[in-house]
Order: sequence, then structure tokens, then C-alpha cells
Amino acid sequence: MQVFTEKMKAADLALANYRLLYVFPCFGLGLGLGEMTVRQMCERNGISTPLFLLVCNLYSFDDYFPDMNVLTQIPLADLMLYLGNSHRDYLKNRIPAVIDKVVNLMEDCKLKNGKILMEFCEKYRQEVVAHLKYEEETVFPYIRELLGGSKATGYQIKEYELNHSNIDDALNDLKNILIKYLPPDCSVEKCRNVLIELFLFDSDLRKHTLLEDQILMTLVERIEKNSE
Repeated sequence: MQVFTEKMKAADLALANYRLLYVFPCFGLGLGLGEMTVRQMCERNGISTPLFLLVCNLYSFDDYFPDMNVLTQIPLADLMLYLGNSHRDYLKNRIPAVIDKVVNLMEDCKLKNGKILMEFCEKYRQEVVAHLKYEEETVFPYIRELLGGSKATGYQIKEYELNHSNIDDALNDLKNILIKYLPPDCSVEKCRNVLIELFLFDSDLRKHTLLEDQILMTLVERIEKNSE
């Protein structure tokens, strides 16, 4: 496995994995990357190079997982900023795009059970909102207290693991419904755009969850242990 490095051209990362086009904006990055290396791009934009590479490698290689030498270079505050930007992207762009495509499919195929499908989408949207609200209002403030030197009481990051709902299950259900139960007169071509959007979002969510469950929690647990 040849992972991305700081000496590579930043543009080559996007060319190697188009899904990183969803990652770059969450770091505040656009395109027009020219011949800049990853390190040059990150330094120019005030981004942690180790964090940027960790996210890009995690999103690109299924067998990739950083060792402790890499993890110790990750600024926890910057990681939370990236995660928060991802949350806003999900709510403002990604989920509305999925729902819009489902609505268009319903109209094109004249689905009899379209109302049920829309209720399913709305229920999923509410689950995501609740999931992200817990992180933004409970988990992140707790981590900021730890980073500020306060020994927060009444909460530990292991509670996050217990409350961390799996928000990608509903996406799998929606994919199954579309693939298995759409009427025959609703062609693959009409359904394809919806399914591609769902598969892309599902893949992104899995990596996002891995970043939270494995990277964020590991870093916070280290701080908790050192503050005892």
C-alpha cells in the first residue's frame, strides 16, 4: 500500500481518489492546486499536514491506520474543526442532495408508496441531526475543557462510544428498498443517480465514523489518562 505523503503533489491526491473532493472543502480548500506539494498547500492555508494526510489516507485506503507516531502529531482542536465542518456539509449539502434525488425519482417513477419513502428520508435526516447535535453540544465542549487544562467531571469519552449511534444503517435500508422493490417500469437509469449518491455518502459516513471512533477517541483517552 503506497500511502499519500507530504512530498506528493496536492492535485495528485484528488486525481487518485475523486472522493477526496468531499474532504478538501472541509479543510477550507478549493481547487486550482497547481504544482504545490501537500506540505506547501497545507502550510499556505494554515492546515496541519499530518492531520490532512491522515484524513486523506484514511478515506482512500481501507487497510490504512496510523501508528502512534502519526497520532501524536495530530492537533486535536484541528481534528474537531474538520469534523465540525463535515457535520455542516452533511446537513447543508449532502443530505439535501440525497433527498432531492429521491424526490425526483418519486416524481419520475410515480411511486405509489412515495410518501412512505419520504417519511423514511425525513426520519433519517432527524437521526443525523440528533447524532451531530450530541457531538457538537456534549462531546466537543468536553474535549475543549480537557484541552484547556480543566479536569472535567461527570463525563468521560467512553460515554461517547456508548451513545454513538450508527447513522449509516438507515442508508443501507434505503439502498435495499431502491434496488429490491422499485417497480419494473422505473428503469436503472432513473434510479442510478440516487444510488450513486447514496453509495458515495455511505462510504463517506463510514470513514467519518472511523475517524471519530478510532482516532478522536484514542486521542481523547490519552489526554484523560494523562490528566488523572
